[in-house]
Amino acid sequence: MRRKTEDRYSRLDAIESYLATHPNGCTTQELANEFGVDTDTIRRDLIVLESRGTGLIKQGRRYLIDHRRIVHTLKISNNEALALYLAARLLSRHSDEHNPYVVSALERLSDALRLKTPLIAEHIARAAAAVRERPSRKSYVNTLGILTEAWALGKKVWLRYESQRTNEAGEIIDDITERTFAPYFLEPSSIGYACYAIGFDDLRQEIRTFKVERIREIRLTDESYTIPTTFDPHKMLRSAWGIMWGEDNIEVVLHFAPRAARRLKESVWHISQRIEDNPDGSCIFTVRVGKVIEMKPWIRQWGAAVQVLKPDFLRRELAEEARAMVKMYSDTNEE
Repeated sequence: MRRKTEDRYSRLDAIESYLATHPNGCTTQELANEFGVDTDTIRRDLIVLESRGTGLIKQGRRYLIDHRRIVHTLKISNNEALALYLAARLLSRHSDEHNPYVVSALERLSDALRLKTPLIAEHIARAAAAVRERPSRKSYVNTLGILTEAWALGKKVWLRYESQRTNEAGEIIDDITERTFAPYFLEPSSIGYACYAIGFDDLRQEIRTFKVERIREIRLTDESYTIPTTFDPHKMLRSAWGIMWGEDNIEVVLHFAPRAARRLKESVWHISQRIEDNPDGSCIFTVRVGKVIEMKPWIRQWGAAVQVLKPDFLRRELAEEARAMVKMYSDTNEE
């Protein structure tokens, strides 16, 4: 089916997008048929695309994009520039250590926006500088880099992973396990500014989630894998409060005092949330999540302004924590 483009500039953008989705490339005749022009016009268009940094290469009679050489051009409005700035600020705040990939990404974004919106570009550059000044943890950056490469290439990784368990005596024991792992998805978490890898764990023979910071050793393997078409991380994480997903559909019901209700309603905390107002100014907050463990720190931060109504086990756990805190501070006062 022939594509209609209003002018040459629109056609150039359309050709670039078309080639980007055809990794095996296209001949000039195929492009001419697709865009309803002759092959001479396509050849001239390809010359222009190469001159503007599209990263074109020719293999035999076929033209394709070398994604390692491509230079992207941003064509955005001021509002879109603001959206990128806000995303950059969140990225810089999420990076609690010096990550050179974050720095270079922010610096390139700043350079791309400098002519369009110099003020926003300057603030993005300052965000990059702030990340650059933070302490560096080379092992984490290396681990994340290998996971990214494995994800992009469809190659499994071998890794040594550290986890903790509690033995019968109540002691916390560190466990180190080795496994091969196929990364399906990488996801940041606002809790502790951590990053997680979701994928197939050959050791457990199931999809697992691993915290990148707990990977003690990692290397790329030559073993290829394919992400199942049924794997949808966005759907899977819809029920998660953060990164921890599960098959359970747990209803959590919280009562917020009037002094906290207004602040609660200023944000959307979860896609499933429902808020019911009470005559006294308090409100009932209801969500459905796969696991509740990530909700506990969020609930704690509200202090006595929130009360867990459901589920019973979460109510009991937080009540026990509250009693332990009262005892701890009471003992401190007695001293």
